[in-house]
Amino acid sequence: MKGVMGRILWVNLSDSTMRLEVPSEQFYQTYLGGYGLAARLLYDRIPPGIDPLGPENILGFTTGPLTGTMAITGNRFTVVGKSPKTGGWGDANCGGTFGPALKFAGFDAVFFTGIAPSPVYLYLNDGKAELRDARSFWGNGIDVERALKAELGRKVEVAWIGEAGEKGDLVAGVMNDEGRAAARSGLGAVMGAKRLKAVAAYGLQKVPVADEDGLRRYTTGIMRATKEANTPIWQIFTTFGTSGLAAQSALNGDTPIRNWAGAGVVDFPTAPKISDVALKSYELRRTGCWHCQISCSAYQRVSDGPYATEGEHTHRPEYEALGAFGGMTLTDDIEALHKCNELCNRYGLDVISTGSVIAFAMECYEKGVIDRQETGGLELIWGNAEAVVALTEQIGRREGFGAILADGVAKAAARIGRGSEAFAVHIHGEEPAMHDPRLSPGLALTYQVDATPARHTQGGTGEMEFMGVEVIPEPFNVNKRDYAHKGPAHRYFVNVNHVRNGAGICLFSEFATPPEALGIELSLVTGELWDEARIQVTGERMATLRHAFNLRERLNPVHFKMPDRLLDGRSLPGGPNQGVVIDLEAERRSYFDAVGWDQESAVPSIESLRRVGLEDLIADLHH
Repeated sequence: MKGVMGRILWVNLSDSTMRLEVPSEQFYQTYLGGYGLAARLLYDRIPPGIDPLGPENILGFTTGPLTGTMAITGNRFTVVGKSPKTGGWGDANCGGTFGPALKFAGFDAVFFTGIAPSPVYLYLNDGKAELRDARSFWGNGIDVERALKAELGRKVEVAWIGEAGEKGDLVAGVMNDEGRAAARSGLGAVMGAKRLKAVAAYGLQKVPVADEDGLRRYTTGIMRATKEANTPIWQIFTTFGTSGLAAQSALNGDTPIRNWAGAGVVDFPTAPKISDVALKSYELRRTGCWHCQISCSAYQRVSDGPYATEGEHTHRPEYEALGAFGGMTLTDDIEALHKCNELCNRYGLDVISTGSVIAFAMECYEKGVIDRQETGGLELIWGNAEAVVALTEQIGRREGFGAILADGVAKAAARIGRGSEAFAVHIHGEEPAMHDPRLSPGLALTYQVDATPARHTQGGTGEMEFMGVEVIPEPFNVNKRDYAHKGPAHRYFVNVNHVRNGAGICLFSEFATPPEALGIELSLVTGELWDEARIQVTGERMATLRHAFNLRERLNPVHFKMPDRLLDGRSLPGGPNQGVVIDLEAERRSYFDAVGWDQESAVPSIESLRRVGLEDLIADLHH
């Protein structure tokens, strides 16, 4: 099968040994890449019950067959491991330049076991691998990327952790490109626990493509048609990036407001102050991930004042950052939000989790659960931009009151207590993304049932619903509120999304390509037929393996408590979600029927395991 380098590197940090693994062609054909490949390996090689921050956990950096090719948005990589936030399967997806560089260095993936005696980084140099001393870099964030590029050459690409990961913040992610983040699941803390500061990759090896000319002709034609169509969503993404959705989403009920208890039209009418045109005035130039023709990001600068940009530029705050630090905390100071985003990039923080835990702290303050003495003098009133910025830095440094919040909402509520659990919004330890399922009910099911809970990028009907689709189209023709009959549609879109993630392309490719593009690009790159049937069975195999990993850890999504604020809009002060009540139980039962999972234990049936070629899991799950 083309599209892969055929080599996986295993690094034992405890004794600095390395070995190459050369998977069979059938292995790639079956598990594809990304977290599909990783789910199989980690299910087989991580014993159940291990400490996610201990030496037995495996941390992986994985790519897919479309990563590093001319497939549209073919630049993604995924970090994987057991999550210290949920205790189950963990993965975090990211774009930028590192994923292609990993493949050009000659590897489809690299996995780390053990714990290094002192800080190290891994240098992958055109097929060779070397562990190097990183003690001089420990304590640095963005600077380590710049330093390694200066030391190793500007064309090296670096994935790294900042101070938050080093200090074990469970809201820490893995960074690259000075501000792109594989942010979720707390995997930055896993990397820090292993004393692995960075992975630097460089190489000139070419990803083998079965029909390179055909791929070039196809993608060129698709992009020409997309640009000529110039749809509104294309205009938004290529002009403003996801920041172009910030005001609209706050006012139409998509963005959670005031720690999920408010409504944008009532509590945050100033949302346009932190959106699209307002942000554009700070722009220096547009930028994008490796060879991306959408180029939905930008470099910006705040020239002066208390929130002036450090260095020449910073990344533009995108939608999730604007929602988490803006709508969730009622902060409409756009320069303060730039600074929060910059601090997250510097310290290596997940913007969703960091903004969410600050919003939680603000509600604690509002309700008198905590006071200024506990917060170290910070007045955590809604909209206090100065306090939001200060607390972001404290979380990154794990200092002051930030140390109480640095492991996320669930841990913060357990530490604070005194009834704060009632407004601690998380799903089994993970803070939900900035998309309200009361507007897009399919997200409620994804938030609860996916192996990485609270994630908006894991597929399902919600991915269309938050773009305004009320009726899921042919062949399903089901209304988004018809909870008892959405299971087959949800299953279909979940499976497609897993293959997209495993292949190594971006979710935003949906806005630039027709639905059949995923299968066509995979076929042109791999030299094998990827029709709808194969995509569906491969995606469901990936979903089942990740789910089985959690079941073995005794994690049943049926028991993952969903916060009332995500399902019940009767207490909202206004807005389009007021009065909405989601029947998540009916939605979940319909999906479990569609995939063949037991309604109470969530264990896949023997028939469903055989359907996706996972007969070897039968003994584990049906004992």
